[in-house]
Amino acid sequence: MSDSRRYTNARRMALAWRYDVPLVAGLTVLWALLWGNWTPLTLLCGLVVALLVTQLLPLPPVPLSARFSVLHVLRFLVVWAGYVVAASFRVAWVAVRPRGVRTSSIVLVQLHTTSEMTFTLSTIAISLVPGSYVIDEDLRRRRLLLHVLDTERTDQVDHARREAMTIEALVIRAIGSKQDVSELSEPLPEVTR
Repeated sequence: MSDSRRYTNARRMALAWRYDVPLVAGLTVLWALLWGNWTPLTLLCGLVVALLVTQLLPLPPVPLSARFSVLHVLRFLVVWAGYVVAASFRVAWVAVRPRGVRTSSIVLVQLHTTSEMTFTLSTIAISLVPGSYVIDEDLRRRRLLLHVLDTERTDQVDHARREAMTIEALVIRAIGSKQDVSELSEPLPEVTR
């Protein structure tokens, strides 16, 4: 066997351990959670199903950042949880107040990141805050369209935009790559429709 072929096989094995093994383990755990028991037979069946799924329906590897900041993850969780709690009370008040909702808005949010994974995680975190949800996303132009509840004043629209950009910055600082972090300091591209 030639050296180049050994190198290719070694690289393939390293990629399998990096991507496939955690995926198979996660799918096996998910299978056991769905069945609600952790018997050896359930785990074996979950392993077989996970292997079949990963081998018959392969996904392209998703490049993950090697950066992970525990301090920034904790900061993200605290700030994000604060946004969720505050927004929950705001939405509850809007639901019970006598006048109801008079105005909602579609808000364009220009994000910093060009990384697909960071963009997706930021979008998920933004959409989980009550009172707004993502109605459209454009990774190529780094944009989100949010439907925001109860925006009678322009400062409420600006607040929703700033909140979304803050959540993105927290996600980037917590798990984003070095390129993502450097993109935070760059000026945002000008918004053209």
